[in-house]
Amino acid sequence: MDKRLQQLRAADRLSAPLVIQALLPTFVPLHGDRVLGDAPALTAGFGRTSTDQAITVLGIDRGSDTTSRRQKNGGALTVPGYRTALRVVDHAEKFGMPVVSLLNMPGADASPASEAHGQSQAIADLIAAMGQLTVPNIVVFLGEGHSGGALAFANANRLIMLDDALFNVASPEAVAAILHGQQTVSDAIDLLPMTAAELHQRGLVDRVLAHQQPDLIAALIQQLQLLLQPLQTMTPTDLIAQREAKFQQFLAQWPLN
Repeated sequence: MDKRLQQLRAADRLSAPLVIQALLPTFVPLHGDRVLGDAPALTAGFGRTSTDQAITVLGIDRGSDTTSRRQKNGGALTVPGYRTALRVVDHAEKFGMPVVSLLNMPGADASPASEAHGQSQAIADLIAAMGQLTVPNIVVFLGEGHSGGALAFANANRLIMLDDALFNVASPEAVAAILHGQQTVSDAIDLLPMTAAELHQRGLVDRVLAHQQPDLIAALIQQLQLLLQPLQTMTPTDLIAQREAKFQQFLAQWPLN
């Protein structure tokens, strides 16, 4: 396996639950989609920061050992996860709370069961809801975030990535497979703009944080606070327009040179 992927998928990787615990000393989780049940990979709910700022969080975690990774499906979110996230987002908008998403996931679950329960529709519904939010939303890539499964959360006003994180339409393994062995997994990472540095250069990512700094969680929380402040002064119409403009500007650069 590529060394970069080994690092991203290490058991001691910074996880969404750890960030949520530090960000929101007071936290109330919300479970289930009221139809199919719960998604263990998703931590979702509402809380207040140490400065009494109300925030909604959506965190996806792969798990840290064999047992937890099996329980959380390796971070591949199922239909109940997307529908639960949609429930939480609806509440956030109703009560005027900004949304922070923390991602480390290979993409959406692609099992026959998920497809049978409308996985693509669940993803599309969340992408649309995130894009039309009248409150600020920020996404943080703690590790990997691939395919529409990650894009559902990444339709955001601001994007933060750890410097070794990846965000792409498909995982490096999937890219290599699509090219029928013409590229190695390592080559696939460099073939498309999926690294934090590349995406920041192209204007899609707003902040890149060094993953090896002494107090990464504190630095991340500080960046979240800095990015949220100006967003909260924007009108709902401007928030929606800013999200669309961010992705339109990125798409305007294709085909890549």
